[in-house]
Amino acid sequence: MSLSWLSIDNIFCRSLFWYCPVKSCVSVSTVIPTYNRVGLIERAIHSVLSQTYPDLEVIIVDDGSTDDTWDRIKKLKEVDHRIKYIRHDSNRGSQAARNTGVQAAKGEYIAFLDSDNEWLPRKLETQMALFLEGSDSLGVVYCGYSRVATSGDVLSHYAPQYRGLVYKQTLVDWLTDTSTIVVRKHILENIHGFDEKVLAYQEWDLCIRLARECEFDFVPECLTIYHEHALPSISKDHLRDACGYLGVVDAYREEILRECGRSTLSEHYLKTGRLFILAGRLDLARAYFLKSIRYDPLKIKALMHFLASLLGKDVYRFLRSVRHA
Repeated sequence: MSLSWLSIDNIFCRSLFWYCPVKSCVSVSTVIPTYNRVGLIERAIHSVLSQTYPDLEVIIVDDGSTDDTWDRIKKLKEVDHRIKYIRHDSNRGSQAARNTGVQAAKGEYIAFLDSDNEWLPRKLETQMALFLEGSDSLGVVYCGYSRVATSGDVLSHYAPQYRGLVYKQTLVDWLTDTSTIVVRKHILENIHGFDEKVLAYQEWDLCIRLARECEFDFVPECLTIYHEHALPSISKDHLRDACGYLGVVDAYREEILRECGRSTLSEHYLKTGRLFILAGRLDLARAYFLKSIRYDPLKIKALMHFLASLLGKDVYRFLRSVRHA
C-alpha cells in the first residue's frame, strides 16, 4: 500500500484542527493489537492516520508475531512520528496486548482498532465531538459498523441503539464491537482494563464493567468496517467462542438475575446451547437447553431446540435451515 495518506487534503484538514480552541483538541491514543497480520495491518494503520481528528497517536502492540510485521511497521514509523511499536516476546492474547497499549498511552482518551479492521476518516472527529459537548458522566462513545466480505460486498450494518445508563442493557445483550469504542482513559484504568482471562466476547465483558462506571453515547453512522477474511480468529474457533460466551454469562449471573430476571438468563443459556451446537458439542448444547428451560419453563424455543438436538447435529441444522427459510 502506498503512503498516499500524506496528501495535501489531509494535511490541510489537520492544520485546521491545530488552530482550534484547546478544548476541541483532546488527545486520543489508538491501540491496535496484532498477531501475524502483516497483510492486513497497514490498512488499519492507514485508516487511523487518515483521521480528520489530528491529535492522536497510534500504538501497535505486536503480540509475538512470527511474520514480517515489524519490517512493515518500521517503514511506516519512518514517515509518521505518531506511530509507536511495542512487542510482546510471546503470544499473550489480544486482551493482554490491548492492556499493554493502554499502559503506554499518553492520550486522555483511548480508542481500539483490531488489525484486520479499519475506520472511516471522520470516526474520531465525530465521536470526540460528543465527548466535548457532553457532561463528565459520559465515559464511552461508540458507533455503527459494517461487515464487509473479502469481495468488498457489504454483508450487514450494525446500528447502535442504547445511550445513557446502559448497564442493564449490557447484561441483556452484547452491545458493540471493540473497534467502535472510544473511552476516557481514567475510567478504563478504574476497571483495570481488559480481563485477560476472558476467552471470547471480551468486548461484552468490557462494556458491562464500563457501564457500571459511566454513561454511554453513540454515533449512529457506520464508521468502522469489520472485514471478513480467511485468517484464524477467535470468532472462528467455535468451541472457544461458546466457552467464552458462557464464561461471561456465568461471571455476571447474579447481576443478570437481579437486574433482568430469570427470562433473560434463560435466553443466555439458550444462546449458549446454540453456540455449542456450532462447536459440535451436542452433549453440552442439550445441557444448556435444559438449563434454559429450568430458568424459564415457558420458553418454547428452548424446548424445541432441545428436542431437535436429540435427533443429531445434521438433523438439527437441517431443521434450523428450514425454519429460517
